Amino acid sequence: MKHTEVATYLKGIALFSRLTQDELATLSNKTHQTNKKTNQILIHDGDTLSNFYILKEGKGICYFLHPDGKKTIIYHIGCDKPFALETALMGTRHNGIVEISEDASVLSVPVDRITKLMRTDAAFASQVARHSMDSVFRLCDLLKDLSFGAPARLSRYLFRRALEAGSPHGEGVYFELGMRKGVLADYLGITPETLSRMFSQLQNDDIITVKGSKIIVNSLRNLVHLSEGFCLDEDNTN
Repeated sequence: MKHTEVATYLKGIALFSRLTQDELATLSNKTHQTNKKTNQILIHDGDTLSNFYILKEGKGICYFLHPDGKKTIIYHIGCDKPFALETALMGTRHNGIVEISEDASVLSVPVDRITKLMRTDAAFASQVARHSMDSVFRLCDLLKDLSFGAPARLSRYLFRRALEAGSPHGEGVYFELGMRKGVLADYLGITPETLSRMFSQLQNDDIITVKGSKIIVNSLRNLVHLSEGFCLDEDNTN
């Protein structure tokens, strides 16, 4: 990928959209593209980084790996979303493992180019700060979610999806689940069997209707009630 093509590509990403052509050239002339296979590790837990990354194609996940081998997904990585930028900027060790979940084309951008631009472009520095704070808030949301029981974790996820991607459906809201159920179980820190039981209970209580990867929320009020940690049918699911 030629540097001019990289500059054009970066211009289309919100974080870099206001940069001038000269600034984009500064950012792109040391950017490298590599291809990664599914299940390949891009960043190990504890790595210190001199680059941040963007997936031009493919998908990835960032997760904590527990001693028993269980994964807790921190966030999913889609195309055109810079990640690991805040870790590289701060010079700290990366928290979590970044793994390619679908064959990917990865751009690695030297973070020293970002710091150089931040010193001369206050508006860009502000954009980078907002991007980094969003990442911190996302981690805080994960830790908050994990403090709830499993039914509340699922309900909080479904409620957020309803807000982000929902469309009206009769008196309820319709949306795509957003990930495979096995991946969602990892994300919520529960087993697939527990997830299946919770979906069944939500359907039995007529809070949602599940049609494959499609979800219809029939009662947002009850879903919000569950997301706050209250159980309509108390059990010991964890």
